[in-house]
Amino acid sequence: MVTYLRLSVTSHELLVVELTHPAQLWCEEGGVWVTHEQSTEDIELYRGEHLQLAVGKVLIEGGGRLCFCGENLQISPLSILQVGVECDREFAYG
Repeated sequence: MVTYLRLSVTSHELLVVELTHPAQLWCEEGGVWVTHEQSTEDIELYRGEHLQLAVGKVLIEGGGRLCFCGENLQISPLSILQVGVECDREFAYG
């Protein structure tokens, strides 16, 4: 089943999305930075633009209204501090 999820991200939030299936991300307002764990480049996404995302962890930062479209979306907002702690644990324990 395809799920659509609209949400707003403010400029002081970092959104972490774990995708178990490919999904599309649409920017309906504003602009965000998108980083995918399988990519070496950050992508800037602005109003009216969309991006096809592969399975994996995605970090989104910026201010805007977004729409995800995909199957079995698992989205968990974390603060920048929490992400730093998670990354340190992953680095330490491999």
